[in-house]
Amino acid sequence: MKKIFRIARLELSIMFYSPVAWLVLVIFIAQTGIIFADLLYSQETNQQLGRPLSVLSKVLFAGEHGILAKIQENLYLYIPLLTMGLFSRETSSGSIKLLQSSPVTVPQMVLGKFLSIAIYGLLLSLVLLSFVLVGNHAIENLDIPFVLGGILGIYLLICTYASIGLFMSSLTSYQVVSAISTLAVLAFLSFIGNIGQSHDFVRDITYWLSISGRTDNLVNGLISSKDIVYFLMVMGMFLILTVLKLQDERKSKKRSLRIARYVLAILIPVTIGYVSSLPSINGYYDTTRFKDRTLTEYSQKIIDRLKAPLKITSYVNIVHYSASKGAPINRIKDLNHFEKYRRFKPDLEMEYITYYDTLVRYNDTTTTLLEKAKKAASAHKFDFDDLLTPEEIKQKIDLIPENNRLVRFIQYKDKTTPLRMFDDIWAYPNESEITAALKRIIDKPSYIGFVQGRNERSIHKMEDGGYEIIINGTNTRGSLINQGFQPIDILLEENKKIPDSLDALVLADPKQAYTVDEEKILLDYVDQGGNLLIAAEPGTNGNLDWILSKLGISFQHGTLLQESEDYSLDLIQGVFTPEAQNHGFKFYSEAIVSFPTAMGIQIADSSDFRATPIMTTNEEVAWNRTGPFDLETQRIFFDPQVDKRAAMPLAVTLERKVGKKNQKIMVVGDADFLSNAEMARNNLNTVNSSFAMRIFRWLNDGKYPVNTSRPRAIDTVIKVSRSEIVALKVGYALVLPLIVGAIGAGLLMIRKRK
Repeated sequence: MKKIFRIARLELSIMFYSPVAWLVLVIFIAQTGIIFADLLYSQETNQQLGRPLSVLSKVLFAGEHGILAKIQENLYLYIPLLTMGLFSRETSSGSIKLLQSSPVTVPQMVLGKFLSIAIYGLLLSLVLLSFVLVGNHAIENLDIPFVLGGILGIYLLICTYASIGLFMSSLTSYQVVSAISTLAVLAFLSFIGNIGQSHDFVRDITYWLSISGRTDNLVNGLISSKDIVYFLMVMGMFLILTVLKLQDERKSKKRSLRIARYVLAILIPVTIGYVSSLPSINGYYDTTRFKDRTLTEYSQKIIDRLKAPLKITSYVNIVHYSASKGAPINRIKDLNHFEKYRRFKPDLEMEYITYYDTLVRYNDTTTTLLEKAKKAASAHKFDFDDLLTPEEIKQKIDLIPENNRLVRFIQYKDKTTPLRMFDDIWAYPNESEITAALKRIIDKPSYIGFVQGRNERSIHKMEDGGYEIIINGTNTRGSLINQGFQPIDILLEENKKIPDSLDALVLADPKQAYTVDEEKILLDYVDQGGNLLIAAEPGTNGNLDWILSKLGISFQHGTLLQESEDYSLDLIQGVFTPEAQNHGFKFYSEAIVSFPTAMGIQIADSSDFRATPIMTTNEEVAWNRTGPFDLETQRIFFDPQVDKRAAMPLAVTLERKVGKKNQKIMVVGDADFLSNAEMARNNLNTVNSSFAMRIFRWLNDGKYPVNTSRPRAIDTVIKVSRSEIVALKVGYALVLPLIVGAIGAGLLMIRKRK
């Protein structure tokens, strides 16, 4: 070890008696300082403008634009400059022969030179650690372990680049050639992850070899054993290759033996690294404050209940635009979206079945289907011979309800449930959707019945007044069907009673009166303690008087109007009452729900139910208009002689004890707030979708949607002023580089004089 340290010390002295090491250090300090100061400056500007700040520890250090993310993108430019002369200089000057004839072994020589670069890498890491000190002063509650984990990733990357540069330096006597060769190898290791992605085994090997994005997990808060082993194995592989190369120069060996040694030097680290990346062996440590890179405790409990193997089968229709997500070239990225679950369920099996079939809801014909399938297979690099035909896929599974698009089915024992992709910017299911699917497969979904037969709102129609998007939208992330619920139609004429399996029943705007028998079925459901949601529109609310009177509720005569310069007067922007929070309807203070053509609700003094208004009109701008009117032909305005502004209830909760059950009923003076039109509204910032989901969570006693929420970030305040940030930028961009440069220049001048 003493010889290794002596060589390392000698290399460091040589390194710092040359301008390259000092120049790299100066540029590194200036570049990182400017990046960090600019990021901090932009966030401080947002804070001054009153914009909410995100998790500052991640914004400043990780993500796509954080300082550590930027450093890993540019690090490959620094290291070749430091390693290019390690052996090239020795070879070109002839001193390599002195080293080889000295009592120093080749491994000691290689490790000593590598140690010198590793120590220099610590110096660069100290620069990054200085930002931890600055950040801790500038940011309230900086997540220090998170940042330190990212710096560890950068240091491992530096050492890995150094081992590659060391090997390339041993191959040539020209330093420039060594630097360029190092860049070429780094480019190859970054590109190799794109090779052979259409073939399973080759894909796994080339992905493991790829160095591109290898520090992403560490920088973003997750230390995994497979990443640590990767860096160690790649470092070891190139150091061993360097040793073998120098030993071959010292003593000649048979060509076959030399080749065998090089092959083993590559195969052994690759094999160890590949095996260590298997889910059953991989270990993890989450460095984030609230364990953001780990499943929530609720999800972990659901996983713990899965005692048998779990399988997810993905069905990919190659003629649909979603096919790219399930294409072989995207397979690794696709699998990585389930990495959190594989961590706790290593036996999770992923299967992909590809097929081609006509598209539901699209103008498509079977006459061109084969041609489209062949073009899509070529574009996405599918093997056309492996695709199932429309007839073959129909024999295996009916995907018409899923619109013949990419969908997954989770299989556990003899149960299956769909796990869908979504038409939003994230596309993939998140933890809440995956955990909800797992929960409904081991327990049961929450059954919500929708009464049909009297022209009530349909959960199967995409018309403006329909409820498909929020209730039954297969590819809408926030729909009930994707959050653990199972909506079903209830036809009263076919049932003598409401099924006991229902968690709640919905009566939504019946256009026709119910028969006496149907009313009795519904009243019996209420008497037995069934949970219920009632929503009606002005003009049709009379069809519900028979049940509302039993509940001690009635709708006001007339229509609510709200003064507005931008929207129709009958578009009511409901606000939450303080009592709403006690029922699980907690939103930000300015949150509103849109209610087109709504009615106010009146609460009787005497009733078996405890009534609580949770939404009202804005008493400053809303009033009730009785009598006929036409907003399209008449100019309607508030008349203080006739009209009266008031905070009129729009949504009321009713609760009572029925036996041991706490019965829950909600009455809403509008049926359009759940409609497709309101879910798609983009000219007003509303919380209709979230409000709807919380209604059903309240009705089913919190069974669904599953709770995967995390604590709010606490590192969201910048404590320094703009002038201090500017001074920080000047210090890192000018003062520190000048000091370091002056020290370097002084040492170089002293050496030159000697």
